[in-house]
Amino acid sequence: MTLQGLEFPAELLYAPAYNLWLREDADGCLTLGLTAYGCALYGQIFAFTGKRVGTRIQRDRSFGVVEFAKAAASARSPLAGELVESNETLLARPGLINQDCYGAGWLVRLRPHDWAAVRDEFLQGEAALAAFAGQMRLDGFDPQDSGVQVLRHD
Repeated sequence: MTLQGLEFPAELLYAPAYNLWLREDADGCLTLGLTAYGCALYGQIFAFTGKRVGTRIQRDRSFGVVEFAKAAASARSPLAGELVESNETLLARPGLINQDCYGAGWLVRLRPHDWAAVRDEFLQGEAALAAFAGQMRLDGFDPQDSGVQVLRHD
């Protein structure tokens, strides 16, 4: 699926307010990463530092810090869980987030606390695209901005 030239894989779940995607893994954990739209908003990412493995993450609390050109931002979790893995590859190659945000550039893996109770809060398919389209309008997102061209798949 594409929106404004940015990819949103249909098989993933999305938390548009957090600019994150979620993938359900076979072991019951979730892999989280920054969406292409999140990458477009941040621009080139220079570092990601995840919290310590074993850290209990509460909903709306930080699971790490993303550093980009002129600032740093807390990456907030859309659900509660235990951090089971942080993508160590990003320490040496943070550019993977921009290059392959849905693959090798994933951020963390969480073991969710009550996944069955919150799963329906996350969007998929057309519902996710509609939510991102609304967020893009609110943000005044300009898909023609030269800073996002590297993420476009037209």
